Amino acid sequence: MTMPIPPSIKSLPARIWSRVYADIREYWWLLPGSIVLFISALLARVLFSATCPFYQLLGVPCAGCGMSRAVRFLLTAQFARAFFMNPLVFVIALFIIYCLFFRYGLGKPVPGFTVGITILAVSLLVLYVVRMYLYFPNRVPYVFNYDNLMEKIVPGYRDFIRRVLRF
Repeated sequence: MTMPIPPSIKSLPARIWSRVYADIREYWWLLPGSIVLFISALLARVLFSATCPFYQLLGVPCAGCGMSRAVRFLLTAQFARAFFMNPLVFVIALFIIYCLFFRYGLGKPVPGFTVGITILAVSLLVLYVVRMYLYFPNRVPYVFNYDNLMEKIVPGYRDFIRRVLRF
């Protein structure tokens, strides 16, 4: 004998999709910016073999350096490699799951969202400073891009960066 599925659980996927659709309707204005970011990342990948415009422009890694590779490793269950690329990938993934659960699973505002985003942003910046101090420019992903655009445009840029970052 099988138990019937309660109506509240049966209609859950429909409720989730209606919430997603409502958010898309409400935040439609984010779509053009998202498309521009996607195209710029794609062009950076095709033209310069890297997805980070910051890295290609300035030659130094950004605060989120290694995050794309960390997500890829996390999704393929290569947890040690994900941690090596960016240890905050696990915290960010848990925060995203937490937000999705409240926003779409329960249909409620996410408690502590602003505090969580602030803590993640500060954590990314602190991790960036520590990793730049410890690893730059000798450990992937914290390496200097000698083929950056600023070096081609601004004479003496490499020497300036070397003095500022002491490498």
